Amino acid sequence: MRTDNKQKIFDISIDLFSRFGYNGVSIRQIASKVGIKESSIYNHYNSKEAILDSILNYYIERMLAQDIPLDDASANLDVGFDHFYQMGLNAFAMQLKDEKMSKITRIILIESYHNERINDFLKKSILEDAIKGWIALFELMKSKKLIREDADSLQLAESFYKYGLFLLYEHYIINFPEDDEIFVERLCEKSKNHIELLFESVRRG
Repeated sequence: MRTDNKQKIFDISIDLFSRFGYNGVSIRQIASKVGIKESSIYNHYNSKEAILDSILNYYIERMLAQDIPLDDASANLDVGFDHFYQMGLNAFAMQLKDEKMSKITRIILIESYHNERINDFLKKSILEDAIKGWIALFELMKSKKLIREDADSLQLAESFYKYGLFLLYEHYIINFPEDDEIFVERLCEKSKNHIELLFESVRRG
């Protein structure tokens, strides 16, 4: 029962935070939705902040689990650029199609401008680490002589990744609520077109 209640607290918190914002939800509301006493929340989490931390940890663990190791990325590039990118895109789309992960993405985006904890998480885990990963991938493409050696890997990484981030903001904030499945299909198509445009601009002749 303790495990079931902890999972319920976790899941319901994600749902409430995504709908009303982190500051718009109280421990009392979470407990009411779970069907337990407010004090019982503290048998599982020390505070609302602890619930948030567990949500962010879950998110990054799920995202990292889908990361393609550089050696595998290298092998995918050997098959072809289209295969390489499609493999990564499929892994990312799978996460966004998951209802829980989709809700957490919305929490991160809507809270990032005024929640210091989430803002730090966004800058470090969502932006900085991801862009470093894409820089490594573009450097790998240089080593395989797929793109020009004078291409700016940082500029390419930021141009690609920040475009994708804008599409997420557009869906989860500007156009919210919007059908998630239709969005993921559109994101995959637009992202594929964008990375192909970038790749063609620096492809070795």
